Amino acid sequence: MPNIQKIMEERVFEIDKIAKFDSDKPQKNYFYETDKTVGAVWCLEPGQEVYLHSHSNVDDIWVCMEGTGTYFPDLENEIQISKGMVILAKPNQIHGMRNTGKDRFLFVGFAAGSLPMDITRY
Repeated sequence: MPNIQKIMEERVFEIDKIAKFDSDKPQKNYFYETDKTVGAVWCLEPGQEVYLHSHSNVDDIWVCMEGTGTYFPDLENEIQISKGMVILAKPNQIHGMRNTGKDRFLFVGFAAGSLPMDITRY
């Protein structure tokens, strides 16, 4: 039987222990990576943002866990988002995020596809 402690360390993650905020810039806190997927906890203070970008080789899924913000699905539109919402950007779809609330904004991101992922900034 496998050691339960080893299983916990490799497969069970606590967002509160992973999340790190910085008043100077948004933080992307990786908690796992394989050859097919990567997971990270994004932490944005009010006013901070994840720049508009796309990836040609992965799906990018963001799960909003805390706070409110604005999601940018392209260069022209904005979508208000909040806790409990899940956002998908397929390959080559532009996406970005800004914390437009008064409190901290936290979302968990998962990228799946052909890693390492490329990034095109807009």
